[in-house]
Amino acid sequence: MRLLMLILALVATSQAWAQPAGLNARAWILIDQASGHELAASQADLPLAPASLTQLMAAYVLLGDIRRNKLSLGEMLTVPEAATQVDGARVFLKAGDSVSVDTLLQAMLVHSASDATLTLVTAADGSEAAFVERMNREAKRLGMTKTHFMNATGLTEPGHESSARDLALLGRALVRDFPGRMALFSQKEFAYKDITYYNGNRLLWRDDTVTGLKVGRTAEAGYCMAASARRGNQRRIVVVLGARTDAQRTQEALKLLNYGFENFDSVLLYRAQNPVKVAKLYRGSRSLVNMGFMQDFHLLMPRGAADRVKAVVITQQPIVAPIRKGQRIGTLRLTLDGKPLGDYPLVALHDVTVAGVLGRGWDSIRLFFAQ
Repeated sequence: MRLLMLILALVATSQAWAQPAGLNARAWILIDQASGHELAASQADLPLAPASLTQLMAAYVLLGDIRRNKLSLGEMLTVPEAATQVDGARVFLKAGDSVSVDTLLQAMLVHSASDATLTLVTAADGSEAAFVERMNREAKRLGMTKTHFMNATGLTEPGHESSARDLALLGRALVRDFPGRMALFSQKEFAYKDITYYNGNRLLWRDDTVTGLKVGRTAEAGYCMAASARRGNQRRIVVVLGARTDAQRTQEALKLLNYGFENFDSVLLYRAQNPVKVAKLYRGSRSLVNMGFMQDFHLLMPRGAADRVKAVVITQQPIVAPIRKGQRIGTLRLTLDGKPLGDYPLVALHDVTVAGVLGRGWDSIRLFFAQ
């Protein structure tokens, strides 16, 4: 389910948090998984080479194909000659070998194997170029405005670029849209033909709350990481681009995750389609209308402040039929420690048609005396 996050600025509270200091990377960002809201960032929109974080988008497209039954995990694919000649990390596939989609996905996500990636994308769309077109379409759909892919592997190529913010959007989409496939992104090792390959995401060993996602490195991109983590009911996504060493990208990503979990809470206040208030309705086929949010209403706030948030519902009186589902008919006003945080629209959760002649006549009398 898509989540609607209505953000409360920390400047509206009596407390303020400085962003983490002394981070060593060209660009980075920390976001809340539930909302995509930025918690901390530096040069997050700077277009940079994404290295094999590119393969996160390849995975997103391929997992979509699996969900639509275009591919299946157990399906056996024939390795094309071109896959055996590609540069980058490899698991040394041989042309003509028959390898399962599941094995190839593991090779790509654990070891960044370019030969596995080329085998997958060629099977999916007939050529890498055709698959990359789909990657770019998906990037546009997800709002990745600084991203353009030239290949599916992440190898250095002019014009092949993304940004920390875009990659965080992609990481969030993977966690949101494919929760049942997250084991692929948290797998620590992978064995193929008697060789064991280890995941370069060191956070998987250092912090058991980390659930993925991927690391990458090229001479141009430096050391890069996209990581997801869950602590309790809180989820965060961090992206670090252009670190100088493996240890540095790991340390900086962990520092950002700790900052996000220690300082913020993302709280679900109201479920989608659940009434926040039942309001009186005039001239309708029913006398009451439910108002609330069409999507889950999350509130981001300083950690520990949830109990101090107060809510007041203001209705637009009189509410007169006909009412359309999704029509704004009220406002949720929130305060923290007596200070205003914002007004948020409440909408009708269902249609209400106009009453018959007698009902309309009676409600006209009610309205006259209500004014």
